Amino acid sequence: MSTARPDLTQRFTTPWFAFLLAAGGGAILAGTRDPVTRALGLGLLLWGGLLLLARIRAYRSLMAQVLAVLPVEDKDEGLLVELPRTWNALEQENLLLRTRAEAEDQIRRQILTHLNTGVVLLDQDRTIRQFNPSAQALLGTSSSLGLGDPAVAAFREPESLRNLEQASSGAPLEWSLKRNPRSLQVRATPFEAPLQASARPWVLVTVDDITRQEALETTRQKFIANASHELKTPVTGIRIAVENLQEGALVLPEGEDSLRIIVRAVERMTMLLEDISELSRIETGALRLEPAPLRLGSFLEDLLENTRPQALARNVAVDLDLPGELAGLPFRADPLRLAQLLDNLLSNAVKFSPGGSRVTFGVRREGAWLVWSVADQGPGISENDAKRIFERFYRAPSVRGIPGTGLGLAIVKHMAVLMKGEVEMQTELGRGSTFIFRLPVAETKI
Repeated sequence: MSTARPDLTQRFTTPWFAFLLAAGGGAILAGTRDPVTRALGLGLLLWGGLLLLARIRAYRSLMAQVLAVLPVEDKDEGLLVELPRTWNALEQENLLLRTRAEAEDQIRRQILTHLNTGVVLLDQDRTIRQFNPSAQALLGTSSSLGLGDPAVAAFREPESLRNLEQASSGAPLEWSLKRNPRSLQVRATPFEAPLQASARPWVLVTVDDITRQEALETTRQKFIANASHELKTPVTGIRIAVENLQEGALVLPEGEDSLRIIVRAVERMTMLLEDISELSRIETGALRLEPAPLRLGSFLEDLLENTRPQALARNVAVDLDLPGELAGLPFRADPLRLAQLLDNLLSNAVKFSPGGSRVTFGVRREGAWLVWSVADQGPGISENDAKRIFERFYRAPSVRGIPGTGLGLAIVKHMAVLMKGEVEMQTELGRGSTFIFRLPVAETKI
């Protein structure tokens, strides 16, 4: 059990004992001539003097320590005047800082209380240190949210526990969570807590209700799928009617140009509907991959054979950069979807390349990945446009005069994710662009 330390005034007590010894010794010396008694008096006088000297030295040392920490520059006699004012200023500053800290803490608490996003703070032992009412409301009454409770009391799903364990190791993660009737988006962000000497970070967990967004997205996807399906019938009817007019020579010569405009518009509409339908199937999960054994060299020959007519029409050369040791590599992938993804990249490169330029189609292996690259010598893409290049219907202003739907790269992005791969773009304005697709290698025997 700890005891209270004495205040400083108790260190500056009057040394009465030393005074009494010195006074007693002096009285004895003054009142007797007996040698023994005088010797005793002299001893008492010396003892008292030494005690007084020691106490004076202790007081000087203590005063030096006090002066060393006082926040004043001049420590002369004026200190007795300045010290009260300085002390009062320190007290006022301390009071101001304490008031400000309490106000800021109250503001933080109010923000957490009124925040629609749920917030749960976990320490290095994955123990709940703080949470807000929104977290309790979103996670539901079946979750226990109390200070000092373990994380498993609030996030009981195996996936959530695995992700929180990874976040505690320093890896930020994001995942979806179903808590009927809600759909939740959970983010776990590790951070180093101040004044905490621990090898494991704390984790800030945020929870958002995405039920409405999911419902809207589902409605959007269904609408796009239904609309594209229903529009195909009248577009097909228009195409057939136009072809009949052309084949039957039922249009006057001056109407031929108008007929060709209709044909081009129908072709563009058909291409747009096909892309919308394809993207909708990917987004809704209706598209299923059908992996099959493939040999890399043969697959690439067929792919380039399909690209050659467009390249010849544009006067663009397509070069294949394939290391010899990879030509016979057997692997598994969906041949139709992989060819569709790569054909989109090659067609884009050829379409946006000037006549007489070259497109380089390269394949290499990096560990567990097959890396496909398509590099063109086109105009390149500005930094602002590059950020949006994989968005649906987005087309850079510089290429809007070239036919296209603005969905090709969006399909590439979604298809890459479906194949558990990655796609990215490297570009330099005026120097061309390179699209890189990384596909996990699934080797097989053929």
